[in-house]
Amino acid sequence: MPDTIASCTSKYERAGLGKRIGSRGWLYPLCLLLLALFCSLGFWQLDRAEQKRRWQAQQSEQRLIDPTPAELQAALSEKEWVAVSVDIDWLKKMPLYLDNRTHQGRAGYEVLLPARLGSGQLILTNIGWLQGPKLREQEPTVDSPMSGRFEGVVGMPVDTFRLNDSGSGADWRLERLMSGEAGERWGLDLPPWVLWLTEPVVEDVVARVPGAGTLPPERHLGYAVQWFALAFTLVSIVGVLEWKSRTRQRATN
Repeated sequence: MPDTIASCTSKYERAGLGKRIGSRGWLYPLCLLLLALFCSLGFWQLDRAEQKRRWQAQQSEQRLIDPTPAELQAALSEKEWVAVSVDIDWLKKMPLYLDNRTHQGRAGYEVLLPARLGSGQLILTNIGWLQGPKLREQEPTVDSPMSGRFEGVVGMPVDTFRLNDSGSGADWRLERLMSGEAGERWGLDLPPWVLWLTEPVVEDVVARVPGAGTLPPERHLGYAVQWFALAFTLVSIVGVLEWKSRTRQRATN
């Protein structure tokens, strides 16, 4: 008889445990998915913060003075950005405007022009940000810059936000920064990299280096802390709920 009672008791306990787990069977997979999501977003923000720190360090290094194409190629094979000081002659081409660029919460464009460096090399040059006209269909206008010596950074085009990949329908507007596409618009053979100026060359155009128009490293680090805090909070909530459930189960038994 005692063995029978113990067997029945064990059976009921297993049934109660199975019912308890089954009633929350959807909770654990959901929590694991959320935990993985929060952690992945946190690590992504840490990677972005480190990327921005690396960009800032490279962009502030000692500048190359009038580098040749071979010197630029060699430097860019070792790092993402090369600080330069170069003589520029601006080619007589109409500007192109990189779409969907913001500055201090304002919508606008980044202004692109072809330039010939003192070494004779042609290069796509981003002279800075310009606030867009009130009407999207209206083409912006900028003054032609004067030739001279300028400082900037050279690197490969940075992938930017774009509304779509089908084109904007305007021959003066670009949806993404690509030397090949800009070269086709101008009828020029341009190298794959881009020159960003670090000083203004015309009125109303704000010069800025890659990454300057986005979040600084400190903001990325702050967002990473928030994502990891959410992950910790989720684990804590699930742990407390599980502890309370087990406590009630033992009290019932």
